[in-house]
Amino acid sequence: MERNDIATRFQSKGVGVKSGAKPISVLLPDELDSYVRNKPNRSEWLRQVIAEAVAKEQALTSQKD
Repeated sequence: MERNDIATRFQSKGVGVKSGAKPISVLLPDELDSYVRNKPNRSEWLRQVIAEAVAKEQALTSQKD
C-alpha cells in the first residue's frame, strides 16, 4: 500500500523552524509530562510557551539596564 502523505510528510509546516535545526529536549516531572502530552498540538503549544517566557525574561532584563 502506497502512502498518500509521502510527498508532504517531512515538509515544513511554516511554524518558523528550519528543518535542520537541532531539537531541544527536556525531562519533565510526571505531572507536567502528563499535562503537556495531553495537549492537542503540544509542539506548537511548547513553542508558544517558550517564546512567551523568553519575551518576558528579555523585557525584565531590559528594564534592569
